[in-house]
Formats: sequence, structure tokens, C-alpha cells
Amino acid sequence: MTMARVFLEQITKIFDQKVLAVDNLTLEVPDRGLVSLLGPSGCGKTTTMRIIAGLESPTSGRVYFDDADVTDISPEERDVAMVFQFPVIYPGMNVYENIAFPLVARKMPKNEIQKRVEEVAAIFEITDLLPKKTYTLDAGMKQKIVLARTFVRRPKVYLLDEPLTAVDPKTRMELRTILKRLQSDLGQTMIYVTHDQSESLTLADKIAVMNEGRLLQYGSPEEVYSNPVNTFVGYFVGNPGMNFINCSLSVEGGTCILDAGDFRHLLSSSFLPWAKEMVERPLIVGIRPENVEVSFVPKEGWILTHCILSEPIGSRVVLHLKVGEKIVKAKIPRIDVEPGTPAWFILPFESLKFFDGQTLEAIKMG
Repeated sequence: MTMARVFLEQITKIFDQKVLAVDNLTLEVPDRGLVSLLGPSGCGKTTTMRIIAGLESPTSGRVYFDDADVTDISPEERDVAMVFQFPVIYPGMNVYENIAFPLVARKMPKNEIQKRVEEVAAIFEITDLLPKKTYTLDAGMKQKIVLARTFVRRPKVYLLDEPLTAVDPKTRMELRTILKRLQSDLGQTMIYVTHDQSESLTLADKIAVMNEGRLLQYGSPEEVYSNPVNTFVGYFVGNPGMNFINCSLSVEGGTCILDAGDFRHLLSSSFLPWAKEMVERPLIVGIRPENVEVSFVPKEGWILTHCILSEPIGSRVVLHLKVGEKIVKAKIPRIDVEPGTPAWFILPFESLKFFDGQTLEAIKMG
């Protein structure tokens, strides 16, 4: 099976001489890797995928598969397969014929076609549907057929443009598992476009976070989640996103204090050397909601607050804790908390991330 390393070199795409869709993007997708392009609507991720596929030409920059420049060759010559958000089914064919279609078009021997179709149908758990007409099936099953038709081809690169958005939650979870297993077992090179950060964190080897046409951060899911390069990435990746609190640091009698206006927080002495350089500088402190520690009995040194909202999320609950005008979200094991309930919280030193108050970029400590 032939896979490919994909390399985008300084790709820029401008529509109608005024809309900057992709802004000087350089990105490498390793051979047999699964990379997710993650970002909000209009960030340039789908345009980037279409440029990789050859459906759009870049205004400037080059596209490489391995060491071959494919910028000016057709989608057919690039040997890519693409899946879109909404399933495209051939209504006059049954499920078997839909899946087999790209192999029939390549005039593959019938016995090889049958072997491949049956293999991929088993993977997607749709073997019993092969003789059925497609008009009888729901959107989730149709998308399974589209994905099976895509994977039966075995091209160099698979391009998946929000393929799970239009399916029901149960099918979405099934397909996530199947896609991850396919990529792992078969070593497929995949590029997966989504605005759903949970899909990226679950599926991808590496995540490329985009906004306004620019690549903001590219790294492993753990790296992007734990060490966001700016406040946008910190908020966009996470459920809910990172808490951000405008603050300043001060050093008083050998003690480092985080001053957020509505509350003051004592920091570890290990912050002192770094804090001395940051005194009076406008800062933003960030912390993941799951790292905020909460108590419903008073604790010395903890910050008094009260809960104004409780949002259940599965086995967890997100508490909205108000201190003055500031809201801090805490994600804790699920309990019943009535609005107005007093609580105390603390921000563990090891979980704090600091950002420049003006540029919103992460500040390295030490």
C-alpha cells in the first residue's frame, strides 16, 4: 500500500483578490500519520484540505507528496480520496455497488473487488446491508457506506472533511473507533478536518489548530491541550475551555502574590525568581477547569466564592464560581450543587499557565 508524506510550503490562498482564506501556512503531515486540522468555521481548514486534494489552487506556495511537487497536477493524478460532511450516495445502486464503484471504475478483477468490499464492509459492520438499496438507510448508515467506499480504494492520502458532523451520536462514536483502528492497523495517511476539539483529541496523532487562515499551534494532543501557545488555543481546545483571569504579580516580603483584583492568591516560592521579572506587567493566568480544586467547607488560604450555575456533563459537573465580577469554572466529579452555595477554591501552582496581557501569547516560565 502506498502512503505519502504531505508537505505544505508557505501556502497562501486569497479569494476574489480580497478574502485571505489561508495565510502563509507551512505544515508537514508525516507518512502514515493522522493529522487533524482544527478550528472554528471560516478558519481556513477546509480550504487547506481542498488545496491538498487539488480542488483549489494556492495563490502562492507549493504542495508536496513525499518529494514530488504536486501543486499543478490534477486531483486524479494525486491519488487522494475525500469524504465530505454530508454523505454522497449513488441512489440507483445497492450498498455493495456503491462501495465497489471506485474499483469497478478502475477495471479491477471482480474477485479482487468482492474481496475488498467484503473486507471493508466487515470493518464498518455493514456486511448485512450489502444487498440493500441505499434509499432505505438513515444518514449514519449512508456515511458508513461513503467511508467504506473511500477506504476500499487505498489511495495515497485520505482527506476527511467533518465526516461525522451529520450523524447521530451513537454512530459518531462507532465511526471514531473504526477510523482510529483503521489508521493504526493499516497505517493510513489521513488528514481530518473538524471544529470539534474532542474528535481531534481522540483521533489525531498531531493537531494543527487554525484561526483566521493562520496555523497557531501544531503538536500532539497532549502538547496542544497542556501547553497552549496563546489564549485562543487554550479556550478552543477543552470542554469547557481554559479559565483566563487578568492579573498582575507582586513580591511582598519574599512572598509571591497573584493579584486578580477581586481576589489575591498566594503562589509558591518557586515562582519568585520569575515573578520578580513580571512585577507590574499585565498578565493573564490560565488554568483548566478540571485543575481547579473546590471545597464546600472553609480551608485556610482558599478563596471564598459562591456557585451561580451548575452544568452536568456526564459523570462530571462544571461549577461556575463567582468572586466579585470574575467567574472561575471548575470541573469536578458530579454532585448536586444549588445556586448560591458557598464554596472555596484554590488554583494549584503546577497547573497555572501565564500569558502576556497584550499579545495573549504564552509566557515561558524560568
